[in-house]
Amino acid sequence: MKYRGKGNGQWIMNTAGSKFIKSFFVKSFQLDRCWRCSFHCALFILHYSLLFAQTPTREQLVGTWVGVHTEWDLDFACALPVYIQLDADSTYHLGMIDGSATRQTSTWAIHGESVRLDTIHYAPKLITLKNDLLRIGTNYPMVFHRFNDISLDSATVYHQLNGRVWQSDSLTLSLFANGQASLENTVTKQRTAHFWQLTLFGKSIFLLIRGNQHNRGSGYKALWQISNVSSKQMQAIGWNGCTVAAEPFRFVKNLSPSDSCRPSGFQTCDNCFRQIWAEYPLTRGQKRYDIVQLFAKYYQSVSQTGESGLVRVQFVVNCEGETGLIDINGFDEDYCPRQFNARITSQLLTICREHIATDQSIRQVDTASDLFRDVSISLAFRLKDGRITEILP
Repeated sequence: MKYRGKGNGQWIMNTAGSKFIKSFFVKSFQLDRCWRCSFHCALFILHYSLLFAQTPTREQLVGTWVGVHTEWDLDFACALPVYIQLDADSTYHLGMIDGSATRQTSTWAIHGESVRLDTIHYAPKLITLKNDLLRIGTNYPMVFHRFNDISLDSATVYHQLNGRVWQSDSLTLSLFANGQASLENTVTKQRTAHFWQLTLFGKSIFLLIRGNQHNRGSGYKALWQISNVSSKQMQAIGWNGCTVAAEPFRFVKNLSPSDSCRPSGFQTCDNCFRQIWAEYPLTRGQKRYDIVQLFAKYYQSVSQTGESGLVRVQFVVNCEGETGLIDINGFDEDYCPRQFNARITSQLLTICREHIATDQSIRQVDTASDLFRDVSISLAFRLKDGRITEILP
């Protein structure tokens, strides 16, 4: 397969390059679907906008670069637990920080203002470097930071972290002795449950948070390089919301047997989940007929003049069949926001919870991990004086 363009927007992707990336993903099938999707798309869906940043020199690119995240939106990014090693002899390595996939080796080069990684040619200004942050792509850029090896003793680090609670200005991190972990926002008090591990990369120790409240295999949540640790304080290098920096965590307490590692509310299984990525179409084909019949059976019309317009119900069913992130919005016949009679909205929510969310046919399996995926459901009901006249996608 080849794609060719002209001028500054030229890039080439040949069969060898495609197989190279594909083989890496196949061997890392344990990674979550969304991370693999983001990494794949960031490599091949590139936007050729003009930037003022200059292409880095060869000397600037030589070294090891640790993944931070892939930016999907201004307020949404997915963890990127990979590294790229660019050697001075033009050797290129791509691998996982925790070694969960076989490292891939190829070559790299700079040709004028363009950069080649393996067989992928990046047009000028698609690879930029600023303050030791390397960005690959401009539409959904992958962000890496320059790796500095900090030698630490893994046994000492584990002893200090295990079974203890650590807190920064924005995050409370609980690391349970059984391998579970919880992350709690110090402002919102929202807490999610995961698993933790230490992994050796070079001479450095990285703290990896991954998985969900049910299993370890649903992708990565956080990646920190431990730079210093004592009985009272831990320094961890990672993304602080603005840049990669050494974040100080202070010791809070030792965890007791009565402490539990449970989320504070509904938690998706995927750590990089957006509802638009996994919306299940309920209003097509046979499924549409089934939905219409379902509401015809259970919905009791509320005959009330003026109860007309649209009601949209949205919710998520996670990999364990749990329902959450429920949102209901009403609009009048001119599509302006409005509230409907509670007897209408409560019925719609009850039917969605008890009949649609529990329908096993909507559950989808991720072929890479053999785990159920999080699924987003969205239904819109057109009403006329309290009667459902149409169910829209």
